Amino acid sequence: MVETFNAIINWFQSFLTTCHIGWMWPGFAEAGKFIGEHLLSGMIPAFFIAGAIAIFIDKERITKYMGAKANPLVSYPVAAISGGILTVCSCGVIPIFTSIMQQGAGVGPAFTFLMSAPAVNLIALSYTGTLLGKEFLIGRTLAVFFSAIGIGACMRFCYPDKIYEPIQSKYVIVEEEPNYTDSQLAFFFIILISVMLTTTGILDKYTVSVTSLIGITSSFYSRLASVAIEIIILALWAWKIFDKYEIKLWLKKSYQLFIMIFPKVLAGIFVCGIIGNIFMKDLYKFLSFFEQNTLSANIVSSVMGALMYFGTIVGVTIVSTLKNFGMHAGPSLALLLSGPAVSLPSILALIPIVGKKKAFTFLSFVMIFSALCGIIFGQFCN
Repeated sequence: MVETFNAIINWFQSFLTTCHIGWMWPGFAEAGKFIGEHLLSGMIPAFFIAGAIAIFIDKERITKYMGAKANPLVSYPVAAISGGILTVCSCGVIPIFTSIMQQGAGVGPAFTFLMSAPAVNLIALSYTGTLLGKEFLIGRTLAVFFSAIGIGACMRFCYPDKIYEPIQSKYVIVEEEPNYTDSQLAFFFIILISVMLTTTGILDKYTVSVTSLIGITSSFYSRLASVAIEIIILALWAWKIFDKYEIKLWLKKSYQLFIMIFPKVLAGIFVCGIIGNIFMKDLYKFLSFFEQNTLSANIVSSVMGALMYFGTIVGVTIVSTLKNFGMHAGPSLALLLSGPAVSLPSILALIPIVGKKKAFTFLSFVMIFSALCGIIFGQFCN
């Protein structure tokens, strides 16, 4: 089976070369890699989470903690920390960001969430400490938290929220109370997030220890069995607490978000693969440029990270490799921040949602804050 698959890939690559469009191969390869590694494990669960936020979490819950009128001393830290709970890439966070925006989140907290969610999570932090050391672990944690809040505040300053006062009406509007309780809804989201964590392989160590009791020791089959059980529990729980029409709305909203966002993400991944191949194949020739903690080195490093696409954990491996070849700690952290936080595909997917101006302003702030954090970090660590 694997040999047949590899033969098909080799044939397709030779076909592109024969047609004199072999330069497109890195784009197809990157898109195929993304589908294989991130579609089922990250993107699909993210769309279901985003659909659930849009349907089941009322606007009052969002606006209370992350709305335009919420206390910024609460809303920004909440957005930064809650973003770090999810294990999503810069593209996988887009549907969730879309949902919380539609549900009334303020511009500042929403973009704080958009920065922090893909830039860091607990697993990535653990991997950072293991591969790069305690200094990078502390530096990355603090840099993501404060830069995410700083970026959100800057976005709020550039694009103030439009706060509309409620219109007085002679009619009394009675909102229907949901049939489910807060604790029931919380358990529903816990199951949803656990499905995402399991599909990404983060919980393999624990799932294998459980499934080994029934003879399943392979991490792949253990993950498959665990996800199947979680989906069954999710379906039964949803059927218990939600009405049938609410479940249909949830599935429909998740599908709408998928159709709206995923094609743009895939197109962006294709373009990013081509661009990455052009720049990265000769990068080792210019590594001497990044040996010093200069402003230009940090800026170029942050720009490179913003244009490339790599996941939160993969980025640690890339930075570790470049650091071993002589990259200074400052530019290394700048790349470690901007790389997972934003990418060309995520910006292309973000444009239809927030517009070109906001999308590219956000991209600019990510690069600026990443470079600044790199310079500061490079002064204390190498």
